[in-house]
Amino acid sequence: MNALDSCRLESLEVGPLPVVNELLEALGIEAILERHLAPSRRGRPEQLPVARVVRVLLENVLLSRLPLYAMPQWLAGFVPQQLGLRPQEVRRFNDDRIGRSLDRLFACDLGALATDVVVAAVRRYRLRLDQLHNDSTTVTFHGQYRSRSRTVAGKKPPEITYGFNKDHRPDLKQLVFELSTTADGAVPIHFRVHDGNTSDDQTHRDTWRALRDLVGSPHFLYVADCKLAVSQTMRFIDQEGGSFLSVLPRSRAEAQGFLKLASSDHLSFREVRRDTDPRDRRRPIVYDGFESPTRSSEGFRLLWYRSSQKLRDDQENRAHRLAVARMKISQLEGRFGRAQLRQPDEALAAAHKILHEHDAVGFLNVRVEQRHDVSFAQVGPGRPGPHTPFEKILVPRLLLMVEENQQALAAVARTDGLFPLVTNSPSLTLEQALAVYKHQPFLEKRHSQMKSVLDVAPVFLKSPPRVAALLAIYFLTLLLSALLERQVRQRMRKHRIDHLPLYPEQRLCRAPTAELVLDAFRGLRRHRLLGSDGQEFKTFFDPLPPVARQLLDLLGIDPTPFGQHP
Repeated sequence: MNALDSCRLESLEVGPLPVVNELLEALGIEAILERHLAPSRRGRPEQLPVARVVRVLLENVLLSRLPLYAMPQWLAGFVPQQLGLRPQEVRRFNDDRIGRSLDRLFACDLGALATDVVVAAVRRYRLRLDQLHNDSTTVTFHGQYRSRSRTVAGKKPPEITYGFNKDHRPDLKQLVFELSTTADGAVPIHFRVHDGNTSDDQTHRDTWRALRDLVGSPHFLYVADCKLAVSQTMRFIDQEGGSFLSVLPRSRAEAQGFLKLASSDHLSFREVRRDTDPRDRRRPIVYDGFESPTRSSEGFRLLWYRSSQKLRDDQENRAHRLAVARMKISQLEGRFGRAQLRQPDEALAAAHKILHEHDAVGFLNVRVEQRHDVSFAQVGPGRPGPHTPFEKILVPRLLLMVEENQQALAAVARTDGLFPLVTNSPSLTLEQALAVYKHQPFLEKRHSQMKSVLDVAPVFLKSPPRVAALLAIYFLTLLLSALLERQVRQRMRKHRIDHLPLYPEQRLCRAPTAELVLDAFRGLRRHRLLGSDGQEFKTFFDPLPPVARQLLDLLGIDPTPFGQHP
């Protein structure tokens, strides 16, 4: 009998693990985890170091997020050495071990741990920290969670409760996940997890202090949405020597005063930026700017912009609102004569309610006209004949007449497309301030990445401390993804590569994301022909696609784990 007749073929995936390992080792994440995680209280050596378990969980979230109970099956499909494991250690992974590791992770100082990783990233990849962006999102939870969580290791976990849900699910509980990123590649550098009912305007001062400690000075530009434009917060940052940029809420008296002025006068706006419209590349998006001569009540600069795209959107939205209001008011006529709409004042009140619901007050004027429809009724009983008398009856009918207020529409049209920014920086020009704020959507993409690509919800955990620890892992995952994306794009510019065939059917991609880069390596396997005693007869690998080899060259990663020679 030939020895090969009793052989078996082992096929395990290498996949994107060498690329991920390169990032993990560059940042020294496992060593940082070992330094921060508290030792076990059991007093005996651990079968698996907690830092190793957390690292594997981090790789799982990055590559193929699964419930904890599915981790052993996921691990069994990969080359264990690429996960930093010995073959026998793979069998020691189970949901209980991973859950206890999350408990240990929560018990440590998560803020200090994240700071050490970020400092390593700043030094290794030379991240610029002169402009930082902040925003928050909600992580929605299904199922029942206790309203009050017990203290664990002297720390109170965030409360999973109801709040203003940004996923438009007010029926579900949530946590608030706050993230700060650099303008240099939108790399996450700070995060915090808040109770589900926390408002953004309560968080900015503590976040700014944390960023100041991370940067080492207050000399950076802090950018956030309109919840930053609170008097106490803006004055605090200004008094501490920092700079900020935010959208001024339209509810502020300064904004209302300027809009009133703009509706009655033609102000001297000038063009400050011109972009290609992604919806229609044949027409540009033009931004005009104007610095208000008056300042905010706190004494800060007000910069006003008119966007041609926002102008079109405002016009279309208003036209849609007015059309819907007209339609609903016309539908009221079918209810006249019923118990609730018998009198003209009742009909007018119902119409005004519709105008308020669709923000059409002042743009549509409604008046009630009472008319009479003529009807004929037989006089007396019996079947009608040629000589049966009929009497004429006047039936009252209410009509709602809707007219447009052309003067009000013309006035509001002059404010279409306008939006204000507020800043205490004396050096920012109109062009620079707009360019800074237009980077805010890149931070919002990180939130989208966490929810769509990394599938943060549903969360398959019931313990709030473990949920908080898992969200810390998501922060590290976002950091790794952003660094990979930034590195690939920088190397492409350096080598003058305009695009890579990363899309399906080898379509070209000009701005690769981390997901596309990792997808180029998914499914690549290592095959071993093993004897009955475990002896290895032959090892071979799936062929490396050209784009995967190109990516390895760009990133400077050793191709040996894929069976290739350097």
